[in-house]
Amino acid sequence: MKTPIILLVLAADMLISSCQQQASKQAATVTDTLTTAAPAEEKNTTHCYTKAVGRDTIQLSISFSDSVATGALLYNFFEKDKNTGKFNGVLHNGIIRGKYTFFSEGVESSRPAIFKISGQQAYEALPESMDRLGQPVFNLDNDKLKFDSIPLVAGECK
Repeated sequence: MKTPIILLVLAADMLISSCQQQASKQAATVTDTLTTAAPAEEKNTTHCYTKAVGRDTIQLSISFSDSVATGALLYNFFEKDKNTGKFNGVLHNGIIRGKYTFFSEGVESSRPAIFKISGQQAYEALPESMDRLGQPVFNLDNDKLKFDSIPLVAGECK
């Protein structure tokens, strides 16, 4: 009689331990995803990143609401037309795939743009090629994307 009771208690203990481990793993996964996906601050605040190389500057200010990313993006390359516009995208596993709609010399244009958010840095994806209309073409597999080696660095919003 004692043996079935002991086995029942052991089985219950194993079941409880298994459930606790499963919950712990799920919590760790959610925390890891949020840490790599978005800056540690609150989700609905604006995060600003800047990259300055020589006389060229790129500025990205972005806000997250769940997985939706919206903000402004500016490219100011020395002796080139300044591009300033809006960036809208979707955040998934630290990668934001979106559309950059901008004005250059009074003409509105748009193109795809991709950024990887990693801690206090944002890396811009490099296109694999250009299509016949001059639009950048990116790999659909996030693991195969290539990113610029010089990141935009988090800082104060201007």
